[in-house]
Amino acid sequence: MKYPLVIAGLLLGTMACQNDQSEAIKAAESEVFTLHDEVMPLTMNEIPKLQKELRSRISTLDSLTNRQPSEQVRNDETKEEISRINRSLSQANESMDVWMSQYNGDTLTKISGDEALRYLADQKEKITDVNKQVNESIKQARQYLGAQ
Repeated sequence: MKYPLVIAGLLLGTMACQNDQSEAIKAAESEVFTLHDEVMPLTMNEIPKLQKELRSRISTLDSLTNRQPSEQVRNDETKEEISRINRSLSQANESMDVWMSQYNGDTLTKISGDEALRYLADQKEKITDVNKQVNESIKQARQYLGAQ
């Protein structure tokens, strides 16, 4: 009579632990997607808008004629700065694309709970890095465009 109660207690305890881990996995996945949802609109809307403005500035500089050599040098330097900022935006956008292509939420159902938590911690770190890169490149572009 004792053994069935002990076994039932162990099973209930195991199920409770699995349920706790399942909740932890859901919470970790939610954190990852919260970060994703913060940065995604920036890569879809803000970065292309800023890149368009930067390309417009380069076109304006290219259209200037009858410049003195010193003005030409200054324009070339300005175009190089704009190009650098634009590359930074492109790299940030590419980082988001890479993260999204390598993230595999289906993996969570195929691995143990501990592995799933490690996977999500790694993904959170990666999307946090992408978030920082995107925000920094946008900040640089806005500062440049605002200063002009």
